[in-house]
Parts: sequence; C-alpha cells; structure tokens
Amino acid sequence: MIIIQTTVDEQKKAKNLINLLLETNKIACGTYHEIQSSYKWKDQLFEDSEFEISLYTKDSLMREVVDIIRHRHSYELPKITVLEPVFTLPEYERWVTDSVN
Repeated sequence: MIIIQTTVDEQKKAKNLINLLLETNKIACGTYHEIQSSYKWKDQLFEDSEFEISLYTKDSLMREVVDIIRHRHSYELPKITVLEPVFTLPEYERWVTDSVN
C-alpha cells in the first residue's frame, strides 16, 4: 500500500479529485484537510491556504494515479509525493488493495 499526497487551492478541487479516483477504483480512500503553506516561488515568498490530499492505493497503481493528478492539476508545478508506510494494519492494507483495480 502507498499514500500519494498532493495539494490544491480549493476544497471543491480536493473533493472532485478524490471522487474521480474513487469512482474509477484507483484509490480505496482519500482524505483532505486545510493547511497553511509558506513557500518561495520564482524568487517571491508566498503564504497561502491550501488543501492537502492523501490518496490510499496499491503500489501497482502509483503511476496511473500520479498521471491523473498531473493531468488535472491547476498548478504549474504541483506537489506530488508518494509515501510508503513503515507499518500498516494488515487488515487495512488488504482492504485497500482489494478495493482498487
């Protein structure tokens, strides 16, 4: 199991991305929450509210989910990271892998 994370600028975009990936069976679960981001972009400092999204899926779907995120993302350079948990409850991992295709 892996967790793919990204950020978007609107709650509606977070919900839409999660719903698309759920409806196409690419993720078993998606969560999001509002965060405050501070970053430097093109030599300027920014502080913005964003929504960080975590998408739970199996390893073999990583490239496909990342491609979907990149294709639909509104940022010039989106944050897309993939996390591999050190531990996952085996029953939860089985649910994730059985829920996607």
